[in-house]
Amino acid sequence: MVSQSKFLKYFMLMLGGAQICFLAWVFYFHYMCMDHAEHIHASWLVWQGEVPYRDFFEHHNPLLWYIFAPITALFYKNALILYVSKVFALLCYAGAAWGMFRICRDFLSISLQKFLLALIFFFLLYDNNYLVFELQPDALMWAFFFWGLWFYLRFINLGVQGKGRDIGISLVLFMLSFLVLQKIIVLLGILGFYTLYLLYKRQICWKPVLKALIVPAIMLLLFMAYLYYTNSWVLYFLFNYDLNYWMQGFMGDAKILQNWVFIGALPVLATFSLHHFLDKDNIYRELICALMFLEFIQKMLVGAPYVQYFVFSNFISALIIADVVVDKIELKRIKAALLSATLIFIGLLVFNPPNTQYPRYFTVQNFIAQNSRDDEPIINTVYYFFNLYGRNPSYYWFGYGNVARVAHYLYDVDKAFELNQTIYDNMPMFIYLSQYINLLGASNMDHLYEYRENLRDLWEKIPVKKEKREDFVKRWTALTFDQFNMPFLARFYEMSPYYPLLIRKDLANRIKIEQK
Repeated sequence: MVSQSKFLKYFMLMLGGAQICFLAWVFYFHYMCMDHAEHIHASWLVWQGEVPYRDFFEHHNPLLWYIFAPITALFYKNALILYVSKVFALLCYAGAAWGMFRICRDFLSISLQKFLLALIFFFLLYDNNYLVFELQPDALMWAFFFWGLWFYLRFINLGVQGKGRDIGISLVLFMLSFLVLQKIIVLLGILGFYTLYLLYKRQICWKPVLKALIVPAIMLLLFMAYLYYTNSWVLYFLFNYDLNYWMQGFMGDAKILQNWVFIGALPVLATFSLHHFLDKDNIYRELICALMFLEFIQKMLVGAPYVQYFVFSNFISALIIADVVVDKIELKRIKAALLSATLIFIGLLVFNPPNTQYPRYFTVQNFIAQNSRDDEPIINTVYYFFNLYGRNPSYYWFGYGNVARVAHYLYDVDKAFELNQTIYDNMPMFIYLSQYINLLGASNMDHLYEYRENLRDLWEKIPVKKEKREDFVKRWTALTFDQFNMPFLARFYEMSPYYPLLIRKDLANRIKIEQK
């Protein structure tokens, strides 16, 4: 009879090996979302001396672009930047995981075996396999946050005063996580209230905390000065807070249902396992659970359906479950549960197969990069982001029909994107002949009744009403497609070796790659 410890050991070796193979497959083959291109391109614009918000549209905090900017310059017009950015994202998540392991080992009494089992549970939610390779601010934000949390826990030290240096480092890392992405405010706010509680109870002293606040306060003041002197102060608050607040309404409350299995499965299971996890005299476990559930509830309330928003809640939930599995559950039940989870994972892959277009996409990107002129405007759709180092005909290039469209509607930012007029004005060397889709309408097609009701409520809240309510609802539920002027394209463009990529006829003789 195989013991429970041996079974878990061999199970983790087998499934962990399969997991690594699957991650390697995802790294090479899986096509990434448009955010991947958005942040490469924003980093390149920063390297070119442009200022976020003022010179190009964005709605995230800017630190990632300044850190990643030199890398975009190093791989200028080299398609390898696509894979380099994947490696960068993976290293950020690996740093976050290492910080979380240190928290588990040093404060939560979680063994390496439980931690590794939690990782396996985390990746059984198959969207997380794709997440770790996506260049999004979340990756760097979590790396800074988890290490900041480790230093914070070392400072509070079960009520025994830690070193002032620890809280100082912690607050600097927390500030860096905020400068990467503003959504970390939720967790930082919870920790802030908890710190005030510890100060009130005199479990920690005021002096080291106040002293530690000096450096992050200076960092914040420098950031505010940067916004002021670059004339981007107003736009920063407009896009990063006001716009993101309105975006949830424009996307529709029903959108939260799209990824419910990835968002809620582990927290629900963790709720049933919570008693055992907290059945120890460990203040850190109580704090981590409070952080997790409060953040999870807050993000569910605002309607945030994307898996990267829930890295913290999903991983802490996986830890809670792993702790119970190793300590309490009988072997036969463990086998049944793990077998069921594995079958569910396989089923999800069968019914939601990964997009395996990345190798071909890399080839097309490489072709464009080698042959395009400097500062070239390139026309491509939302799902194909080929002008990473090119000039933007409009900020709509990465989010047409999505965030950018809402920004234009609310604030009259830039001019409304018109596909054919943009082609006439720019005569780009390359055009990717694929349809422009209204993502807002498409994303809510399955929930149109609920979405229309949501829009009616949203209209009531909008301070400046540009149209009647029913016209507003009709505008944001209509599916619209921009049609290419095909006679014009036939006159000036020809097909490249990579269908459906068009190249301008008068520039086609410059291409370096032999046509097949």
